[in-house]
Formats: sequence, structure tokens, C-alpha cells
Amino acid sequence: MLGISKETVHALPEVHYPGRVILIDSAAKARDAVAYLLKQPQIGFDTETRPSFQKNHRYKVSLVQLSVPGECFLFRLKQIGSLDGLMSIFENPAIQKIGLSLKDDFHSLAKLCEFTPAGFVELQTFVKEYEIADNSLQKIYALIFGQRISKNQRLTNWEATELTPGQQAYAAIDAWACVEIYNHLLAGKFHPEECPYKIDDETARMLQNSVGIHLPLKTSDGEDSASSETPSLAIMESTAINGTPVKRRRRTSAGKSAAKGAKSTAGESGNSSDKPKAKRKTAGAKTPTKAKAATATKKSASPEKSADAKPKAAKAKTTKPKTTKPVSAKSKAVKPKTDKAAAKAGETKTAGTAKTAKTTAKKAPAKTAAAKTVSTARRKASRGAAVRTTGKKKEE
Repeated sequence: MLGISKETVHALPEVHYPGRVILIDSAAKARDAVAYLLKQPQIGFDTETRPSFQKNHRYKVSLVQLSVPGECFLFRLKQIGSLDGLMSIFENPAIQKIGLSLKDDFHSLAKLCEFTPAGFVELQTFVKEYEIADNSLQKIYALIFGQRISKNQRLTNWEATELTPGQQAYAAIDAWACVEIYNHLLAGKFHPEECPYKIDDETARMLQNSVGIHLPLKTSDGEDSASSETPSLAIMESTAINGTPVKRRRRTSAGKSAAKGAKSTAGESGNSSDKPKAKRKTAGAKTPTKAKAATATKKSASPEKSADAKPKAAKAKTTKPKTTKPVSAKSKAVKPKTDKAAAKAGETKTAGTAKTAKTTAKKAPAKTAAAKTVSTARRKASRGAAVRTTGKKKEE
């Protein structure tokens, strides 16, 4: 099998896109471009998504690249609005669309619109028939053409207001390179035995397993290590691994919850091994109560245990007076205190009454003296009035 290291790839000369890049950023341009592409027999396919540097956060597809001989169309999905025109290309089995790692592209596009992909070629599977174990577009292109595809623009913002010339060239090369690889291999221009980049079988198996592809490796005699009954996995038109169109639907929050419920019910009904476990759990939950009841009956039936229970009851009786004695003693000790307090309160009351009596006794003589003075004054006044009357009578 054939494989190339990153260091070797970086040492190769860089490839440049030889065609014309056409940017599609409006609905009117998208309609014209789709009408033109529907007439093409073969298209290179790729997508670009804005990179996310936050955990568990992913952006939607930003760009779709469709390459034909001499030119590449870059569809900016947010600007063109409807995706119906692109979906008509993706669902057309008469148009051969060549891409790499198509599962990831289909999964991302399915979040935007429901579609049934048809007429696609997966390069990761196709190149295995030519003893190429590598899976990345950069390494496959380097093995076949001896040139390097630059990845400097891969982590740039694909949702920027304007795409730079470097971004446009990078996006166009990815879609264009897919068609170049496929046509070059199909034309028989690549000879694996002449390629200097060979790797051992263990590394080849590791690379194949990383993308879920298992191909028979050839021995030193040139024969397949696996049996001749192993089917070839070089697929000319594939949408997944088998070439059967897979319908992917857009999921909403309600759809996700319904899917989770369907999975849980399917798991409960489909797994026969889960049912006995549930029964065992319920049976295990019931047995402790039965065991307790059985032990209770055994305790009541056995005379030794009942005899042992009687001393415990006796002990409980003896403990009762112990607990009551301190309480009664405390209550008795409290009573004298309350009597003393009452006596003190009585003394204060009597002292208060004595004080009031003294004050009233002091005030009483003063009142009586004042009354005496008033009475004497009144007597004198009456005597003076009488003397005056007698004097008048004598003068008369």
C-alpha cells in the first residue's frame, strides 16, 4: 500500500488553481449557475464551514463549491437564500459528483435542507483500488501528482462579508482536485508499482480503519491476504459506503425529542436481555419484604427469642422511674423558688401600701389645718357682720 508523510508533503511544490473562480452571492446568480450546472455530466464537490473554537459549538455550512472544467462556482449559502437549486443537482443521479469524506458534507447540509443525495463518488473508497491507503485530499493529491495543496486558509472565517482571493482559490482547489484525481486514476495514468511512497501493512490497516474501510491487503506473492470471496469496495457512484442514496432529514427540537423517545422504546422492546434484568430487579425488590415477614414469624414462633424479648421489656420498665425521678425532683425544687418569689412580691406590695398610708397620713393634717383656718376666717367674718348690724340698729 501507498502512503506519504506530512514532512514529505510539506517539501513538495505548491499547486495553484488554473481556472476561473465565480462567486455566487445572490439568488439571481444562483439560478443562472444552477441552470448551467444541470447540463454538466461531471462536477467536483466540496463544502466549507466557519471554524468554531468553542467546545460543543458548530456553525452551519457556509460555502458550497462546484467545479467544472475551466471554472469553479462558489455558492455563499446565506446570501443566495433558497437551496432548492443546489438540491436539484445533489439529487440528480445523471450528474456525477465527486468528493471526499462525503458523509461529513451530507450531515452538515442535512441540517439546512432535506435531500436525497444521488450520483456521488467517494474518493476515500475509490482510491483504495489503486493501493492508496491515505485518506486526506492533500496526501492523495501529493501521492498522484507530486504537488502540495496548501491548507493555510482552512481555518479562516468563511462567513466574512467578503472572501479574500486566497480563500476563493483555496475553496476552488478542493473541488477541482477531486475531479482531477478521479479522472487521472480512471484513465490509467497512475501506476502504484512506480510510486516511491510505500508503507507497511499495519500502517495501511490503521489508515483504512480510521474511515471504516476494510480492503484485502496483498502479500509478497501478489495475492490477496483475504479470501477471494471478499467483495471489492471500489464504488463508482456512492453516497455512503454502499452507493445507496441515504435520505437525511432536518431535525427540529421536537424531532430530536421524538427520536430519543423512539430509541428508548425500541431499545426496551428490541433487547430481550433487558426484560429479564427488569424482572430480576422487581423480584429482588419484592423478596426483602417477604424475607422480613418470614423472619418476623420465626421470631414470634421461637420461644428462646420471645424469652429474650421479655428482659428487654423489663429493662424498659426499670428505666421509666429513672427518667421520671429527676423530673419530679426538679419540679419540687422549682416550687420553693416560686414561693419565695411570691413572698417577695407580697412584701413589696405591703411595703408599697405602707408607703402610701404614710403619705396619706402626712397629707391629712395639712388638709385639716387648712380647713380650720377657713372655718375661723368664716367665723370672724360672720362676727364682724353681726357687730355692724348691731351698730346700725343702735344709731337708729
